Parts: sequence; structure tokens; C-alpha cells
Amino acid sequence: MQQIKQEVLDILLQLKGSGKFASIHSDDFVFPGLVVEGIGETAFPINPLQANALIQAGHKAPFGKGKATIYDDNVRSAWEIDASKLSFNNPQWTKFIDKAIGKIKTDLGLEDYTVAAHLYKLLVYQKGDFFLPHKDTEKEKGMFGTMIVGLPSQYTGGELVIQFEGVTEVADFTQNPNPYSINYAAFYADCDHEVKPLTSGYRVCLVYNLVQEKAAKKISLQSLQSHVATLSKILTKHQSKQDAQPSIVLLGHQYTPENFSYESLKLNDRVRAEALLQAAKEAGYYAKLCLVTSYLSGTPAYDGYDDDDDENAEMEEVYDESLTIEHWADDEHPALSNVSFAEADLITSFPIDEGEPIVKESTGYMGNYGPDLMHWYHFGAVMIWSHQLNAKLLPSQYTGTQLNWIEHFNRTSSISEEEKVVVDHILTAALTNPKTSYYQKDPTNYNAVADWLINGNKTTFLLNLLPERLHLFFEKIDTESWIKLFKFLSRENGTILFEKLTKALTLSVLEKLLDVLQVMMEDKTLKPLATVQIQKLPKYFKLVYDEYDHRVNAPAFTNLFWTAKHASSTAEWTNEILETLIQKPNRTYIHGTIAPQLLSVKEPSELTHKLLLFCQEYLQQRANNEPQPPASWSRPMPDNFGSHKYQWQILKDFLESPTEQNFDFRKNQTERKELEYAIKSSVVDLKTETIKKGSPHTLRITKTQAAYHRQMNDWNEDVALLEKLKDSKQ
Repeated sequence: MQQIKQEVLDILLQLKGSGKFASIHSDDFVFPGLVVEGIGETAFPINPLQANALIQAGHKAPFGKGKATIYDDNVRSAWEIDASKLSFNNPQWTKFIDKAIGKIKTDLGLEDYTVAAHLYKLLVYQKGDFFLPHKDTEKEKGMFGTMIVGLPSQYTGGELVIQFEGVTEVADFTQNPNPYSINYAAFYADCDHEVKPLTSGYRVCLVYNLVQEKAAKKISLQSLQSHVATLSKILTKHQSKQDAQPSIVLLGHQYTPENFSYESLKLNDRVRAEALLQAAKEAGYYAKLCLVTSYLSGTPAYDGYDDDDDENAEMEEVYDESLTIEHWADDEHPALSNVSFAEADLITSFPIDEGEPIVKESTGYMGNYGPDLMHWYHFGAVMIWSHQLNAKLLPSQYTGTQLNWIEHFNRTSSISEEEKVVVDHILTAALTNPKTSYYQKDPTNYNAVADWLINGNKTTFLLNLLPERLHLFFEKIDTESWIKLFKFLSRENGTILFEKLTKALTLSVLEKLLDVLQVMMEDKTLKPLATVQIQKLPKYFKLVYDEYDHRVNAPAFTNLFWTAKHASSTAEWTNEILETLIQKPNRTYIHGTIAPQLLSVKEPSELTHKLLLFCQEYLQQRANNEPQPPASWSRPMPDNFGSHKYQWQILKDFLESPTEQNFDFRKNQTERKELEYAIKSSVVDLKTETIKKGSPHTLRITKTQAAYHRQMNDWNEDVALLEKLKDSKQ
């Protein structure tokens, strides 16, 4: 294992820079003071008259083939002016070029080299001009690349397309809406590049040779593919082992989770990450960019009391630490939520807990306790693992992660037999850990389960699931996906599935069933199957209402009312449903669920009409019994004393008195608090206040008419709702 780690590190250490083969930028306009021999100083933006003058001063642009110089309008059509006829009056132009070189060096990974830009030519493209794909030849000693500087002018087309090892970058200078900006692009001479045909206007640009000035290792564009091929073989050697663990390779730099992405990778990290990702893909493995987080907490390395929170103090003693992957970059593969590893498992050339952490916190002093320090190291990394290892990891992942992977498998044919077996196991016995990490998104898309069953033609598997597992999927999978599933099943198998779903019916399954049946009724192919189940709804409602104290929710009533109107329900069906719905009438349920649904009905049915009459009768009975205020000040004792029997004995005579309204309890604070807590813990018509005169203070207890006011409030609501129901058009 140690040898494999070293082999990986040896390859990565050879990769330097950002990994880019092209650098494309746009900067604020600097007046070049460009002087063309025979024409004079050029104004900007360059207009058609000036462009034509430049063409007249130049000559047709050739191209090199070996040592030969060839003119062929079928390969290249453009005009050029040699550097010897060009000069610049503005000294700021040299500073602009130097600044551009600085950005280019960073992009191309050449910070350690001395690079200069030598003016080569001025090019003019007019409508129809182009340059077919080609490589630049070395025009002077030390030349390793080319820089193109676009001068402000109006044109369309003429995109500069640069390619290397199957990757394409496009420099389209027309995309910048500011006509006075200066766009430029640079690339290695080994890159194939072309200029697409100009469709209008004039494209005018300066061409510079990029030259290595000081003696050093020759600048050349590294062939990433050769390193990728070697890494792929090394990774295969590692992952093919029976007891293989994920290959977790640290890149070198730290990143905050909020700003971590492939685009944010620094310096050498990008090219190394790209090499690892490509090598894994070539080997047929999963690979994902992630943050390896090392967390340390402990005590600071100083003594004494300090009022300031010193998060910058050194940590003297570590008493808690962890090593995790909690953040993953977005790409084609889902993240994992639970990966166990130790520091010894990492492929890294440096200790993970040395140096400055990217995040530091201090709790500060807390009473008699000293501060705690917390350090977070967030290192960019690439994790690589095989399909076989993925099959071992999936059962221990959180539910959202497992569902994300099932969704991924539905979109790809790249799945191993081991992974297929594991997914079936997850559907049979897992999906029981809904926890997610701090950074992980949790879409919990159970619809992926339906697609998995359909794509795998898993009718038998579905019908063999245990009832509680069927209930879970029936509740979690969207109605639209269940419609797809029932269309996938034969009518006979659909009937069997309904029998299993309704064998041990739950309230939530009944609510979902009403929604599914309504949509099925609107589909000609599923309507016969749905009709059979709708006829059984009275039985289903009775089973659930006899078993559960809770009742179906408002959306379920909406679906039931639609079914009663559109599913040709009989009088017997209606009466059976109604009888179940009105058993054990509940005021809160009528106010909060049934009545609002009845008031929103747009297509009345016999069921809604009869249910409306029942609600009116129920509310009328309550309206006929207007609450009356208490005849005296006596109040009942609470039904349940709990642990406060002694306190209520103190209040017994006061509560029973028909005339006493106040009771003063002058005791020490502990006794007052216990009595006050007893009152607040019960539903009783008493309120309390503390009178802070004398010592000890007095707890004054006053009788109220709160119960009567609550009854009157309920009565007023009943009367108002009754009027609304009477005014409804049903």
C-alpha cells in the first residue's frame, strides 16, 4: 500500500500549474498609440475605412508547412502587416502587455519562468476570412506559445477555437459587450487552433510570440494523458485488491466549504485533480472532488485569565478530533454521506494537522472554565473507488444518499452486478437512516425507486415486498410515479398490489390512495382497476377510522369529494362513507378540516350534501346552548394534581368559596414559586401576581372567568360557521 501511495505522489508532483493549455481574458481599454507605417496612428474602435486602409498596407497572410511558406485561400484567408512596420506611441501599452503576461503565466502554470511577448504581426480578417485548424511553428528561439490581442472593432464570427487532447476552449471576442475593452488569448504552440469564418465586419488583432527568456528547463505543454495513463494503472492495482479501501488523494491546498468547487482549485491542485479524475474514468472507477476535514478541539497553550477570546492561540492539548468528508463538489456522480477512513489511509505528502487551519474558533471563558479552541482543516482531495467498493459502501449511507445513487443508476448503464444486488437489498430492508450531514443536500427523491422497478422489470420483486415496505414506498413515491408503475403492471398484478397495500391499511396510505385513485380514474387504461378500488373505499374508511383516532386530512377530502362526484357512486356507497365520517364528531375537526372543504366544493354531490347537513345539525345543537357566566365565584379543583397535591389543598377552601375572589399567599420565595407553578401547570380559572411589599412578598391569586370566555369564543365561532354553511349553495 505504501508503495502505491508513493507511486501516485511521484506522478502528481510532476504536474504543475493550473492545468490550462489556454488563457483567455478581457481587460479595460488602454490606448495603444498604434502607428502603422504609411498610414499613421490608428484610432479606436477601428472603423471599416481604417480596416480597408490596413488591408491595403498589408499583404495576404501565408501559413507554414514544414520549412515552406504557402499561400492558399482554401486554408487561410486573411491579411497581415509585419511587426517591422508597427510601433506604439503610448508607453502604457508595454505595461498593459506585461500585466497580461502575468495573468497568462498564472493560467499556464509558468509562475517560475521568465516570459516575454515579442510582437510578430498585425492581422486583419474581413467577411469570409478564416484559418483552418493548425499548429504554430517555432518562429524564434525560446518560443513556446502565441498571444492574440484583439483590437476594438465591430464584427461577428471569427471565433478562435483552441484544442488540446480532446478539450476545447473558445475565445469569442465578440461576446464582450464593451467595444472599448481589449480581449486577448494565449496558448501553447502544441495546441491545434483555428479561426472560424468572419460573418460581418473586420477582425483586427496583434499577434505576439511568447518566448522563454532566461535559461531554465524548456517550457513545453505537458501531455496530461501520459500521466493519466500511468495513474490509471496504479489505481487499478490498488482498487483491484480484495480488501481495497477508497483512494483518497489530498491535493495540497485548503478551501472553505462555501466556496469549494472545481473552478476554485488553486495552482497545482487543478491539474492534479484533473489527472486523477481522468485516470479514474479511464480505469472505470468512480471519482469525486471533495474536502477532507480534520477537526481538532482542545485547550490553548497559555495559563491565566484573559477577557479576550484568543482564537489564534496555539492548541496545547487535543481532547477531541475527527477526520471526515462532509462536502463534495457537484458532478455526474452522487456524493457519499458516510465514509470511514483514518489518516494512514490518505495518499498525501504532508501531515494533515500541521500548519495553519483554515477555520479557527474559541469559545472564550465560560464562568470558572477556560476557553476551548476548535480548528478545522479543509483540504481539497479526490476520492476514487471501484464499483465493487461502492456496493459495500451503499448500505451504510443515509437515506437521501441511497436514493440519489438509485436515481443515478437509473440514468446510466454503468452499474455492476454487485451494485444491482445491493440496491435490491436497500429497497427490501434499508432506507431507514434519514440523517444528512451539515453540508449534504437531502432531496429524498423516492420516485427513483419507481423508475428502478420499472427499468429493471421487477414486478415479482415489487409484489414480494413486505406490507410495511410497500406502505413506505406508497406514501413516499409521488402519485405521478405510481401512475407509471400501475401502467407498467398488468391489471392482474395491479389488483394484487392493491390487495397487499390495503391488507393492513394505515391512515396515511388511505390518504395517498384517494389521490392515486383520482388520477387513475382520469386515465382510460387504469380506470377499470381504479373503479374496483373505489367501490371498496367504504370498507377502507371503516377499517382506518376504527383503528385510528386521527382522521383524513383536507387534501384527502378534496379527492374523496371528487371521487363521489365522478366515480358513479351508489346511494349505499355514499351512506356507508358518510356513516364512517360522522362517527365520533369532533368540533376542532369540523372547524379545521371538514367545513372548509365543504365550503370550497365547486361540484356538489350527494355525499357533500349529506355531510353538509350533518355539520349544520351538529353546529345548530351547539348554537342552541349558549354558555352562561358562572353563578358564583366558586371554581372547580383541577382534575389532576400531579405532584402538587399539597399546594391544591392550600387553595381548596378558596376555590370552593362562592364569594372570595382573591387569596393572598405571603410566604417565602420557594413556597410562592411552588404554588405559582402548580397553578400554571393546570387548566384553572386563576391568575397570579407578586406583590413586592413587605418581607416576605405576597403571591396574590385571583379568580377569573377564563373558562366562560373560552366557551363563548367557541360558541361565537360555531354560530359564524353555521351561518356560512347555511349560505353555501349546496
